[in-house]
Amino acid sequence: MAIIFFLLSIPQLGRYVAPEYANSGLLNEKSDVYSFGVVLLETITGRDPVDYGRPAHEVNLVDWLKMMVGSRRSEEVVDPTIEIKPSTSALKRSLLTALRCVDPDAGKRPKMSQVVRMLESEEYPIPRQDRRRQRSYTRATEDESQRENSDTDKNGNPVLRSENRRNHRS
Repeated sequence: MAIIFFLLSIPQLGRYVAPEYANSGLLNEKSDVYSFGVVLLETITGRDPVDYGRPAHEVNLVDWLKMMVGSRRSEEVVDPTIEIKPSTSALKRSLLTALRCVDPDAGKRPKMSQVVRMLESEEYPIPRQDRRRQRSYTRATEDESQRENSDTDKNGNPVLRSENRRNHRS
């Protein structure tokens, strides 16, 4: 345990520690996932986790990457010194996996076994046409469920719960 506290006292290593460590002082598997996500982002970008030599909005690597990915500028984050550029799907897969790893909510971070599967999978992220299909299926299922649970008569007109009960008693 003393070794962990010594390592965390080194300023450069503190940049890899999950945010919840500041609150609890405890490290766990999800903390390791966070640290792995930071290392993965460093590998993709060639940047340090915190770089005060950059403009204010680029100082924190995780925040900058979230902004870049959110602005659909993923291609611009790749380390310019990488000789062979990754394919768009490989880049997206790596970035999305890394961003899931550095989620501020430890409960939303994947397990390392899931991280490995995400990085190895050709289907992650879900291709755009499959996402559309999945969304429309989800919407249709939700609409059907709402209809089944709603208080309407046969013509779709709203019925008060008390009226509904009276009609069933008669």
